[in-house]
Amino acid sequence: MRWLLAAAALGLLTANASAGVLTCDFTEPFFNITFDSTTGIVTRVSADETDPDTGKPIPRILARDARLELLENVPPGQKFRLVSGSETLLEMQITGQADNGMSESLYPIKGLWGRLDGGCYTEKYQPFDPYELLQDLGLKL
Repeated sequence: MRWLLAAAALGLLTANASAGVLTCDFTEPFFNITFDSTTGIVTRVSADETDPDTGKPIPRILARDARLELLENVPPGQKFRLVSGSETLLEMQITGQADNGMSESLYPIKGLWGRLDGGCYTEKYQPFDPYELLQDLGLKL
């Protein structure tokens, strides 16, 4: 199962690079980072940075020219990073067992923002709850 998730996620990296959005969720503090591979724009949305009038989070642009770089292409567990110029924004690894530090969901990609671990996903390769998966198969938990 882990190998299949890794192979599927690798397809994301080797396919047309202008086709996806990568999102990484982090907790303690709560924020997410989104990378649009079509535009190269990286945004950070944090519950700590809100509009004083509406209380809604305000997205902050971290980079406008970001791209993914493959570091290690040995399945399972390919390693890659998100860079802008010479700066590494995120380090990632396909694990199929990553988490966001809070929920029961498993994410296909482990993300590292500084010393904070998070879970990353794309529209095609979403996080899932293993307990819900087992219940869907008819197991009583």
